Amino acid sequence: MALVDFMKRAYYAAVGPPTTVKKRDDAIRIGLLGASKIAPLAVITPAKSHSEVIVAAVAARDRKRARQYAKKHNIPIVHSTYQDILDDPSIDAVYIALPNSLHYEWALRSVQAGKHVLLEKPSCSNAEEARRLFEHPLVTAPDAPVLLEAFHYQFHPAWQTFLSLVHHLPWGGTVEHVYSQQFLPNGYLDVDDIRFQYALSGGCLMDLATYPLSCVRQVLGRREHLNVVEARHRPLPVAADGSEVEPQIDVEIKATYITDSEKTAKIRGDLLYGGGFSFLPASWSHSLPWFKWPMTEALSGEILVDGQDDGQDDGSSHFVQRKVTLWNHLLPTIYHRIDICDRHFLRRGEELVKTWDEVQYIKAYNWPEGDVRSQTYQEWWTTWRCQLEEFVNRIKGRAGSGVWIDGEESIAQMEAIDETYVQAGLSPRPTSAFKTESE
Repeated sequence: MALVDFMKRAYYAAVGPPTTVKKRDDAIRIGLLGASKIAPLAVITPAKSHSEVIVAAVAARDRKRARQYAKKHNIPIVHSTYQDILDDPSIDAVYIALPNSLHYEWALRSVQAGKHVLLEKPSCSNAEEARRLFEHPLVTAPDAPVLLEAFHYQFHPAWQTFLSLVHHLPWGGTVEHVYSQQFLPNGYLDVDDIRFQYALSGGCLMDLATYPLSCVRQVLGRREHLNVVEARHRPLPVAADGSEVEPQIDVEIKATYITDSEKTAKIRGDLLYGGGFSFLPASWSHSLPWFKWPMTEALSGEILVDGQDDGQDDGSSHFVQRKVTLWNHLLPTIYHRIDICDRHFLRRGEELVKTWDEVQYIKAYNWPEGDVRSQTYQEWWTTWRCQLEEFVNRIKGRAGSGVWIDGEESIAQMEAIDETYVQAGLSPRPTSAFKTESE
């Protein structure tokens, strides 16, 4: 049965359910700014199972490519320019998956045109842009269009279950340390990929590693400011003539943080991850592609257990420390696992009398049984399908699951990225010169 469920989730996640749902008359019509590789995962396939979403139009720099893209994905309208989509009165919302350097301009243009915006992460090129965007009067007005940064993993029940297990008593509580990692195997990206171009606001921390940074910030809580203790990066390999290629680009980033309340965090991300072949010399294997699961791990402080019979009557005190690990927060629909390790200690003064572990393994493909949200969500929904559900709920004025990413959070994320870059000896990404007519 487990294998059948896995195959069903994997199939639906990749191609959508067997039949496309009937669309409602008031369905939100989305236009795609850019014929991106991520849009099929993020919007096109999720929309197939949502009765209130129609992917209605696409525009790309190359109109021929846009036509081919539209044909492949059954998108009825092809516009010549991004602005044409914004000028189309039949379009209600846009999905922006352009190079990072264009996010600020086209998000603001879209809001100015009255379109709701699903904006790929990172929201902007730097913190200055993020503040200008999310604090702009067009965005903060009471009747402003919805603007959401697409940190899709946060909307899935697996991530929310993980957070609940970290923070909720009896054994969850105050987090002492959190670590998060994410990798792409070497060779997955082309050498001319936009992620490796500073002018387009590329870099590992602006792409893959923005997830681990977001993860540790979510675990520690939005009120906790991350102070960068250390940040190191690996640059792009040098060119054949020995010259540096894009010296401001980080292929790999490692960073350590501490909060004002002395909680600690570490992140690691790598766009060209290789090695891992322990049976080969490192000089041979370092460039060979290797895989590691995305992972976030949180360690809580010790909790004194009161009023529980532990079988001891020798004056010892009973403490518990919880460690919770979520494997594959990025694609939990395919597979994930939450490991809960409660380490028990019996201490008599400074003496450690006894220690033992209690370990559980949990899956959360949907909200818990009995939770009203589980009646709407489906086990095969991807993180992007969950995100689309809440994007539509917010546009329609419905309560939804309660999970949301507001402008304050998006600004704080970009501030953390900028500060990490500075500590790593790199520059924050360039600021757009775009201004609205009223500025």
